[in-house]
Amino acid sequence: MASAKAMLGSVLGRFLFTDSQVTQVREVSRAFRQVDCEGVALRGQGWSPGDKVQVYLPGLGLRTYTPLSWDEARGATSFLVYLHGDSPGAKWGRDVRVGDALQFFGPRRSLVLDEGRAPVVLFGDETSFAVAHAFRTAGKRDVTPLFEVSHREDCAPALRELGFEGQDVERQAGDAHLARVHERLREALRAKPDATLVMTGRAQSIQALRARLKGDGVRATPKVKAYWAVGKAGLD
Repeated sequence: MASAKAMLGSVLGRFLFTDSQVTQVREVSRAFRQVDCEGVALRGQGWSPGDKVQVYLPGLGLRTYTPLSWDEARGATSFLVYLHGDSPGAKWGRDVRVGDALQFFGPRRSLVLDEGRAPVVLFGDETSFAVAHAFRTAGKRDVTPLFEVSHREDCAPALRELGFEGQDVERQAGDAHLARVHERLREALRAKPDATLVMTGRAQSIQALRARLKGDGVRATPKVKAYWAVGKAGLD
């Protein structure tokens, strides 16, 4: 039986959601698929890098994604779907086909950078690849990312395609890898002292790294957006 949230989404979708159609589904790696969609309603939406959309998955409810890009003139956008386990989003990502109807709410503000072109040092994980790409390409920023990932071999093709090859650290038991992540973030911030620090991905990792960086004397308030937390399906 569909959840109350999914049923509500079905009703609201008729009035509030943006309609589009899937035009391409491409295997990026065994852990990622890129889903492209187009629709007249996507034109002139005023998207900015870092904005989010909430995709309606029939019978499964809403799942939040950061578009890789958005062509407002043509009415087209793209999503990088992380095929993680048996989550609703992963199931949709594996099953979606060209020609499928796609409804979503947004775009809406999520991560907003300050005006100007200050460089960005970004921490995240597999759920953060798209926002890093959007900031670098559409936002025309100098982005230095560092991602914690579960399996480097699964992520390597996607990172290589996005131009972020080697910018990842594999997770270790007990979060032992965060010591290496902290070291590399500290180095990046020292190399670019005027950079904006953006922290995304897993809430527990963000909290631990913020504490370590504060101990280093990093006082600037980072831009923070936790996409998920252990024990929770999502934080959006």
